[in-house]
Amino acid sequence: MRKYNTLKKILDNLLLESDLSNLSLEQSNDDFSKLCRAFIMQFYNDHPDNIKSKSILKSRSNSSTLNVFETFLNMGEKDIKDKIESQSINHMWGLFCPEAIEASENTNTLSEKLLEKRKLHNIKESKKLLTNPSKEILFSSNVLITTPSDFSSQNIPEEIKYELQEFKNINQSFWYDHPIPLDASNDENEIIYGLENLDNSIALETQRNNIDKFSKITLILSVSVTHLGLEKIALKYLKYIIKNYIKLEHIDVFLFDEDACNKITSILFPNRDQTNNIMGVNGNYGRHFTFLKYILLLWNKFVDSNMRYSFKIDLDQIFDQEVLLKTTGYSIFEIFKNQKYWGGTANDPDGNKVDLGLLAGALVNKKDISQDLFTPDVKRPVNKDLFSKLSSKKIFCSEWPQSISTETELMYRSDDIQRVHVTGGTTGITLDSLKKWAPFTPSFINRAEDQAFVISTIQENRYLTHCHGKDLIMRHDKHAFATKSIEMSKFGKEIGNLERILLFSYLANEHELGYEKLKHRLWPFTSSFLSKYPEFLTGLIFLIDGCFNGGDYVSSGSRRLMDTHLFCKTKLNTQLQNEKFFWKEFVERLENFKDVNNNLKSIINSNKI
Repeated sequence: MRKYNTLKKILDNLLLESDLSNLSLEQSNDDFSKLCRAFIMQFYNDHPDNIKSKSILKSRSNSSTLNVFETFLNMGEKDIKDKIESQSINHMWGLFCPEAIEASENTNTLSEKLLEKRKLHNIKESKKLLTNPSKEILFSSNVLITTPSDFSSQNIPEEIKYELQEFKNINQSFWYDHPIPLDASNDENEIIYGLENLDNSIALETQRNNIDKFSKITLILSVSVTHLGLEKIALKYLKYIIKNYIKLEHIDVFLFDEDACNKITSILFPNRDQTNNIMGVNGNYGRHFTFLKYILLLWNKFVDSNMRYSFKIDLDQIFDQEVLLKTTGYSIFEIFKNQKYWGGTANDPDGNKVDLGLLAGALVNKKDISQDLFTPDVKRPVNKDLFSKLSSKKIFCSEWPQSISTETELMYRSDDIQRVHVTGGTTGITLDSLKKWAPFTPSFINRAEDQAFVISTIQENRYLTHCHGKDLIMRHDKHAFATKSIEMSKFGKEIGNLERILLFSYLANEHELGYEKLKHRLWPFTSSFLSKYPEFLTGLIFLIDGCFNGGDYVSSGSRRLMDTHLFCKTKLNTQLQNEKFFWKEFVERLENFKDVNNNLKSIINSNKI
């Protein structure tokens, strides 16, 4: 057995006497949490469970969970060892999340510093101002579908019930935050909720003469599934739900699944193996997020040349027109038309040239909107609560920089800043920026795909960035109807956040700007996921939380973390370069492509409901 001297020092700093008692093997949830507890108890010879813990570890020596600990908790430990003594007895933030210390101890200073870094100078308006949102903005969203929790549920449409049976014992392929189960009731169904509310918000625009009452907006829905092979069933399900339960008067809906994306790619890139699995909607969030940006190029070229912008929403978010009008005096279309810097240019405080081709809004939770439209949707953590019991928050607490960044950056009341911290459901891009920068979120990014998108364009003296969408705030309603699916996917999301540390850290090391400069650019929220010790940090979080979570968190998480680690070490850079090349060539090929037989146009139009 390795000595794990560094780990033992960290545990001695973190664990109170009461923590050691609470980690007893008897109080384990299951064998998986017991294994994590045994791993810790092996270092404490005076603990009653010490001998039994060593016996458990010996009997499970080949387990994938111990493989994670063996691999991760011995990487970077030499660099960490000499820095442990200076850490607070309450936490290890100074070593693993310095942004949390800065945010919690110097909140006002951090806010002031943040606004200074985001301030823009020499701001110039777009040369092509947006004048008609219904005709010029291609709206998009993503639909995430999973198998039913109850395969015999009456909520499952008869058309798909028989086909679904084969997925009863098939392992999950992809993980999402709160996918829609195929047995969701109408009240819990994000598709029904999102589309009905969007249609209602557009109805108000007709009353204000911002859109002709016979016109419609176009909404692209990417359709992603948690299980390979579920795609056709998901499409049938969506078409059934939309046709039978939703009466849309102001929206044309188009559905794009993995198959549709493959057809498009095969036409633009015939006989090119390196294009496989780059453009699509299944799998990690980065894939559908990037696709929903590039569909604008296809739309402008083959369907409607008036479409020069795209804007992504999430279906658990709505435009609360009543509150927008009451607070800002404008409806959502009027707010879009007021974004005069979307597509403009500026200089940042360091003199770098910035292209404001991206647009970023913000969110307010449904329960808070009656207080004020400008209420941050992320609350500050309470240190007393964080330190009162053992958890990974004593090691890594991105919630602190996230909350202060949300308050300062997302809730800013003017439009003279750029945005680095963004939320994916309220982001837009211009056609010209897609052509100029060919930006993308790597397909291996499975969390914070919105934060990762601009990383591909950051250069030493110029870059693409988000202008701040003044007054552009959507109401976030996910807890109003998606509580069950959020709970079901909780552990998958937590493992995704650990993978995020690995992926973002390795991505930073491969970036042309270099790790330190990129971390500085992404400060303070996204930067917290860039670590000099990504394996050790993720292994430590996984160990501590595994003691209490057990179950799928540990069993599934072990496999996912080892797979992600292997990918980072052996394939990440090659994949990154392939995708960088692919999207640049995608833009060039599309620019010169002649759809003589209308093949691409037919593929696109065939996806309309």
